[in-house]
Amino acid sequence: MRIKAGVRIAGIKPELLFGLRIAESVYKGLAGAEMTVTAIVDGVHKVGSKHYVGMAADLRTSDLPPGMAAQIVAALKQQIDQDFDIVLESDHIHLEYDPK
Repeated sequence: MRIKAGVRIAGIKPELLFGLRIAESVYKGLAGAEMTVTAIVDGVHKVGSKHYVGMAADLRTSDLPPGMAAQIVAALKQQIDQDFDIVLESDHIHLEYDPK
């Protein structure tokens, strides 16, 4: 797992770290690629974002082959607990711990 330069991890919740470890194994298993985290508690996000409380991360997709990001999202939704939201955005995968 790579962390993009400047990404702040202070305050990351253990639940999100658990999700990131699963995502890392999915990236390696499906794409043979190292996962890069591009945002956790840093960056600009919508008001009330789980990023600001260490419960969300963004994962780079620009270095994946076409269609691979959607496959990764599908695999994550099968493997990860229902308390996570996994969304394929236009330029990243958003992984969020959001217990219902």
